Amino acid sequence: MMDARKVPSFSSALCLLAVIFFIFAAGIGLLNYPVEFTLLCITIVTCFYARYYGGSWADVMKSLVGKIKDAVPAILILLSIGMLIGCWMVSGTIPLMVYYGLAAINPAYLYLTAFLVTVCISTFTGTSWGTAGTIGVALMAVASAMDVSLPVTAGAVISGAYFGDKLSPLSDTTNMAAIAAGADLYQSIRNMLYTALPAFAVACCGFYALGSHLHGGTGEQMAAIAVMKSALSQLFWLNPLLLCPALLVFVGAIKKWDSVIVLVASALSGIVLAVLFQEIALTDIIAAAINGFKSDMLPGLHGMALDEATGRNINVLLNRGGMYSMTGPIVVMLCAFMFASALDVSGALAVILRSLVKKLNTITRTLLATMLTSSILVACTGNAVISFFIVKSMYDPCYKEKNLHMVNMSRAMESGATLLEGLFPWTISGMFMAKTLGVATIDYAPYVLFNLSCLMIAIIFAIIPRWTSFGTRYVVTPV
Repeated sequence: MMDARKVPSFSSALCLLAVIFFIFAAGIGLLNYPVEFTLLCITIVTCFYARYYGGSWADVMKSLVGKIKDAVPAILILLSIGMLIGCWMVSGTIPLMVYYGLAAINPAYLYLTAFLVTVCISTFTGTSWGTAGTIGVALMAVASAMDVSLPVTAGAVISGAYFGDKLSPLSDTTNMAAIAAGADLYQSIRNMLYTALPAFAVACCGFYALGSHLHGGTGEQMAAIAVMKSALSQLFWLNPLLLCPALLVFVGAIKKWDSVIVLVASALSGIVLAVLFQEIALTDIIAAAINGFKSDMLPGLHGMALDEATGRNINVLLNRGGMYSMTGPIVVMLCAFMFASALDVSGALAVILRSLVKKLNTITRTLLATMLTSSILVACTGNAVISFFIVKSMYDPCYKEKNLHMVNMSRAMESGATLLEGLFPWTISGMFMAKTLGVATIDYAPYVLFNLSCLMIAIIFAIIPRWTSFGTRYVVTPV
């Protein structure tokens, strides 16, 4: 029963969080255990803690059911994107994007191009997952063909994808952050430009500098690109009509159609195009949508004489997608929700955060605490949207007391939660990006320049109110 529970002390709650982070660091960082196993371990520890303070397994299950119910749209999007990637592969849509990319991208500007292209697409579509799962996959294949750094390319793709996920009016996290904070959507976006635009400039300079040593490309790189283009043109009938599935996703985002319906419709259009243009058996086309595309499905591959490097690049490009490819992220999500439910029932996090609120006697401390709390919550729960509403309920009185406009809260939450969600290996977004792009989270994290620089600039803007109100909006101008 709720009234039979004891409230954990601050020191007790702090010890629990210390144990949780120790298990995370040791299990994932040092011992390289699977994320799922590590999450289950900390869930068991947290459940024992919650039981000691009067919680029960039934309480944990009740909380878990609520979280899974809220996550059903995300699960459907994951499955739809898996099917979409498989269908775009079998239709030739992604191979066509790769072909165009190989023809247009100079190795010296690959990283910068990857960032700018994904910025455009994510801003127009509002989805970081969809951007990474479509053009991001194509750009990773281009990088593989050029034999350049995959972690840097993945960092550029994710940076661009999160630009739109943070700023696009079509983004679910942008909308949810504004709704949770009680701020107008477009006012919230305008306020986030204070940190996003400088971070955009930093990322552009950074990715240009990282690619500066690739000027002109080597003869071997250019030869590999030519061979890869030739192989793709022989394996698929490449024509502009194959871009129709991508155009459908773009139009659906602009029209604000339901994401799942648009993704499934785009996948089905890919199946139709595969039947019309590609010499692949119908059973293999359907199998690609469910189980993922395999290069063995291409009848022309067996008659081609490919060198080992080109054959490997072909497999890296083609062997992906399918609904079942997303079972891994979904399992991790369920494990993360089990842990988050146990943490809710334990009451430990609430105790720590309540104690933290008492110390927020300045604007700088309030803004920094909002970002820190958002980061802690997204690291613990693996879900940025969950953190938005918890942070709002905790810090709302502090913002009202200091006359801070709620767009400041929205920006702080986005900076602390949304931008970091894809940088933790155990979160849904972290697992999705690693699975989709084929690069471990810990490898690409240092190169996600937009996310990291945007967080740093947000911290600077949190400190600025000590001297000036630039970048900080108030409900009424302070005297």
